[in-house]
Amino acid sequence: MADVAREAGLPEPDVDRYFTDRDDLVRGIAENILELVTDFFEGVLKEEPIPPLGEVVERFADTVIAISDADGPGRLAPIYWASALYNEQMADRARAPIHRGRAGWTEIVERERAAGRVPAGADPGAVGSLLVCLLPGIVLQRVLFGDVDPETFRRGVRDLLRSVAEGPGAGA
Repeated sequence: MADVAREAGLPEPDVDRYFTDRDDLVRGIAENILELVTDFFEGVLKEEPIPPLGEVVERFADTVIAISDADGPGRLAPIYWASALYNEQMADRARAPIHRGRAGWTEIVERERAAGRVPAGADPGAVGSLLVCLLPGIVLQRVLFGDVDPETFRRGVRDLLRSVAEGPGAGA
């Protein structure tokens, strides 16, 4: 914790007062990040009409990148996810926010499908389960490579939806 206090420019007793150990600190940061993500979905789902999926993905990427840059707390999210693999308390705390994220993506896809912007035969639950993977994917790519940007994700979704709409073998 002394290293954390030094890096943050805070007296060690102040850090110790709020966090009992490294896991507690990581958990606090991760829960804050997951709350930001939950707020993101609540905001998007209040919009009428719902924005196109590519725009939502781009805005989501903006949100995740903003907290994953240089000294952003998002850089610690992978530590939290890894800890959840062996620490049942962290896993329990991670499940609800991740479930909320998956439910948020699923509802967005349902509304996109109703608006005719996602194929009628698409399974919103399956697509939502796939899109929830954007959070760790964006964070890891941003931290490891630093070369991803929100527009890249918008183009990826646009191109994927276009290829689905055109059908197998189109453009080959």
